[in-house]
Order: sequence, then C-alpha cells, then structure tokens
Amino acid sequence: MSVSVPVGKIHEFLSTSLSKVVDTMIGFQCECTGHEAYAGKQAFSPQIDPAKDDSKRMFASSVGFAGDISGVCYLFMTENFAYKAGGKITGLDREDLDDDVVRDVCGELTNMFAGTFKNKLADLGLPSTLTLPTVVQGKRMAISTAGTAEQYRFTFEVDNLNIYADLLLSDRG
Repeated sequence: MSVSVPVGKIHEFLSTSLSKVVDTMIGFQCECTGHEAYAGKQAFSPQIDPAKDDSKRMFASSVGFAGDISGVCYLFMTENFAYKAGGKITGLDREDLDDDVVRDVCGELTNMFAGTFKNKLADLGLPSTLTLPTVVQGKRMAISTAGTAEQYRFTFEVDNLNIYADLLLSDRG
C-alpha cells in the first residue's frame, strides 16, 4: 500500500470512527464482527440475511475525502436499520418517516463517519477534505473503481442488525 499509514491503523481508525458515530447519534453499541479485503474485484452490496433481517433493500451512502490521502467511505445499511436510525435521530415513529428523511439520515451518518475517520488521519499529518454525501437505495448494487490501491469491507452488528462499512483508498504512487 502506498499510503504511509499501516493497514492495521487504517482498520482501527475505521472501526472506532463508526462505533463512535453510532453510539453518539443512535445510542447503540456498534461491534465490528469482521472484515475482508477485496482490492481489484467488483464489490457487490452485502446480502441481507433473511433469518436476521426482513429488509427488502439497502441504503448505500458514500462520502469521499481528498488530500494527502484520498478515498471513499461507504455505509451499507439495511432498510430496517436505516429506518431505525432515522427514528432515533429524528424522534419520529417509523410510520412518520419516508425515504427522503431516511436518505438524509444515512447521508449524515456517513458524513460523520467519514469526517471522524478523516480527522484521525489528519492527526497523523495526512489532511484531507470531504465531499458531499451521496445516497442510493436498491436491492443489489456494486462498487467498481479505477485507481484504487486498497479496498476493505467491515461488518458491524448494531442492535442485532448488520451494517457494512467499505473503505476505498486511492493509490498515491
């Protein structure tokens, strides 16, 4: 990897950043249950486990960062998780939420997650700036990138539901 941060530190920063945001904004514990590298492969959105979650679709949001180190942070949230988070953050009941509000919540969670991660890198002398959040929803999506040196997917469990954080780092070489 051509960035000057060890992979283990990148993993630690990502995991602690998401855990902090979920705890602060939603009030739930967020536990990393695993991760995998998938550099050079197309990354499809995670499969929803029907035994654990009856969601029919995913919300996927992304925020990029550019500077001495550049990349993109993605969050994949099942419909059930996204609506649960939307209710916690807005104080609205599920029946009062709509997709527009939930997309805004997903975008803000991802913005805070990426910002916390970016700030940890800045503390190491690697400043960057964030892009605006982008949110899409659907049943099956894929991330395909060019010029990406490292790609990781982290699985987290939050209130018995899975959410997924993908990190793509560009090759500065």
